[in-house]
Amino acid sequence: MFYMISKVELLPLNEKRIKNKSIRSLNGIRQILGEINLQVFITSILALLISRVTIMDGLTPFGIAFLVAYLGNYGTSIIIPIASTIGLISIQGTGGSSYFVALWLVYIISIFFNNIKKKSTINLSLYAFTVFVAVRLIFTFIEGYFLYDVVMIGFEGVIVFTLTYIFSYSILTVKGKAKIFSNEEIICSAIMIALAISGIGSITIYEYSLQNIIGVFLVILLSSSKGPAMGTVVGVTIGVVCGMSTPDMPMVISIFSFSGLLAGLFKDLGKIGTSIGFMLGSGILSFYMDGYNQTTIKFQEIIAATILLIIVSKMIKGFEDKLLLGIAKNTQYQDAYSDRIKAVTFKRLKEISQVFEELGATFNRAAHKERIIEHQDISRFVDTVAKDVCENCSLKRFCWENDFYSTYYAMFNVMNSIEVKGCITKDDLPKDLKKRCIKPDILANKCNYLFNIYKLNYQWENKILESRQLVSEQLEGVSKIITDLANEIDKKIEFKEDVEKRIFSSLKNSSIDIKEVIVTESNNESFEIHVEAKSCKNKDECIDKIISIISEIVGFKVVENNFTTSTCKDEKTIKLKLIKSNRFGALTKVSKSVKSFNYISGDNYTFGERSNNYYVALSDGMGVGQKANQESDITISLLEKFLEAGFDKELALRTINSILVLKSTDEIFATIDMSIMDLYTGTSQFIKIGSAPTFIKRKSEVRIINSQSLPVGILKDIDFQVFEEDIKDGDLIIMMSDGVLDANCEEQDKEKWMADIISGIDSFNPQTIADNIIKESNKVLGDNKKDDMTVLVTKIWKKR
Repeated sequence: MFYMISKVELLPLNEKRIKNKSIRSLNGIRQILGEINLQVFITSILALLISRVTIMDGLTPFGIAFLVAYLGNYGTSIIIPIASTIGLISIQGTGGSSYFVALWLVYIISIFFNNIKKKSTINLSLYAFTVFVAVRLIFTFIEGYFLYDVVMIGFEGVIVFTLTYIFSYSILTVKGKAKIFSNEEIICSAIMIALAISGIGSITIYEYSLQNIIGVFLVILLSSSKGPAMGTVVGVTIGVVCGMSTPDMPMVISIFSFSGLLAGLFKDLGKIGTSIGFMLGSGILSFYMDGYNQTTIKFQEIIAATILLIIVSKMIKGFEDKLLLGIAKNTQYQDAYSDRIKAVTFKRLKEISQVFEELGATFNRAAHKERIIEHQDISRFVDTVAKDVCENCSLKRFCWENDFYSTYYAMFNVMNSIEVKGCITKDDLPKDLKKRCIKPDILANKCNYLFNIYKLNYQWENKILESRQLVSEQLEGVSKIITDLANEIDKKIEFKEDVEKRIFSSLKNSSIDIKEVIVTESNNESFEIHVEAKSCKNKDECIDKIISIISEIVGFKVVENNFTTSTCKDEKTIKLKLIKSNRFGALTKVSKSVKSFNYISGDNYTFGERSNNYYVALSDGMGVGQKANQESDITISLLEKFLEAGFDKELALRTINSILVLKSTDEIFATIDMSIMDLYTGTSQFIKIGSAPTFIKRKSEVRIINSQSLPVGILKDIDFQVFEEDIKDGDLIIMMSDGVLDANCEEQDKEKWMADIISGIDSFNPQTIADNIIKESNKVLGDNKKDDMTVLVTKIWKKR
């Protein structure tokens, strides 16, 4: 009775376990089937066929090399090792245990060490060689060995090493839709396909070799697309692989290579002409070598390959371009054309730059011509006075005819007196002239009037000269920008194709529908990655995922370049430009206190990031209210525009000063305080023109940067100082307007007073520091505000 109860209780439990086991098996099968797509299916067929290739009486090392190349480029899909195992079993049966162990050991190691995809091609080859040779040696030592066995294992290891290197390039062409590949990649692909053809073995269709038909198909296709050179190379490759298992290997190689050469020479006649060329080459060599008693490649097989090529080309539109990886496009001509366009563009830009440079030099020469008083000016002055005052005078004959030289000399002395005094009366006239002249008051007034006109004209001429100087500087600045643009176009850019392939395959394996990847590196070590992909449901998450994957592949952090207009083409496409991430980050916070009753501040500021540079600028207009705001706003707006246009900072500041000087007769003064930080190199520049000191808080230390230059808009030529400083992790750069320091009138050393305030603020939050400085200044001022107050605090930190 007890036994029966136990049986009843145990049966459902066993059934449940069996059911769970079945469910797990089904889930595993579903997972494997879910990984299958067109590329995986093609790769699996290649893995199966290549694993079947044998040399020298049963050696089959090719499948392991193919598997390692796949794992290094596309990840750990279990379908490929399964396909390779099936291929090995079909050839070796149960006798190839060492090959099975080596194959699955490679796969298992790659699962536990996921960084195999990051390895370079040479490291992948060494990895395959090491694992394969180690496993084969262990099995050989266990089973008993001869020296010959060890030598053959070494030979197989060399084959695995070489073919892993070759397959690492050729396997990428399986997913190479709409991409131009180099000749080397095409040759590697031909080797891979030739090995797959060899794996077909001696399968025949109506006594015609399937291996020969596919081999001829490939040679004809590549010869018609790339010409005799590629036809010959691919012919040799297919001949070597297909002839490995036959005693007539030299003859097979000769026929395939020579036929490929003739097929390429006939490529202008189309596919039929290429086939005729191949047929002629095969017939000539077969007759020469063996008297036509035996043909390695039958004419019927060549005809079958030609028919197959025509059918496939008709069925698949653009077959040569899509399936054959862009080999129909002549990249050499494209590169040559691109280089010519680049050279012509560079030359034209340099010519335009020289034109602007010459224009600038011309205006500069005109601007430096000083205005001096010439003899002609004095004569004109004297003639005008004589005509207006002395023309109808009764004593004119005595002054201007009988005593001309004395009168002329006296008028010259009158001009000297006006130039010294600014204005004269009749008492200031020379004694001889006063004795003779009967109209001294009229003469003095007329001289004053004419001198004022002359002085006004002189001032306007100087304004014109200053305007010419400004135009000269602007033209020279434009010339420099065009020269920089020409150099940018002409600089050598290297395309990192190996990195492109790794990024492309990694993004594909991460379920990102990637369209294009371009990786460039210029001679100044500027590194850019352009990525185009289909958008995901959550675009931001998709972008973050792309950036994370690429950063892991290239070995350093990359960020999206926000200073390019090509971020997205439409809602369905993501287009990114990625650059090296800066070593430092920067953040600026502002605090203000306005004196004017209408809350218009005379202080203006700007901050932002451009490429690797982060800049902060503060301008304090003289006074308060609308007028001061206008002065500083003009200064900051111009500075922003010049920096965005690529003007040199020194030229930009000098141009701003000239504009303010020439803008109107009113006095327009403004200070400029600018900090420029290179967030990649960790260096900074502080440019100060009439501004308050800048404070740098570094841990417990407070450093002061000060200058004694005048504001812009006062003098024609400005004097500014540039201070250089290395930035550190945690630095706080504090910039302020004059009103903050001037708040404490009673303090003799205002800079020390402010440094003590900054040192006493127990916070690393830039907003807190800015607010506390304004708070302390207002506390000292009370209700007696003298000027607008603005504080900018920039925090620097090192990115981890």
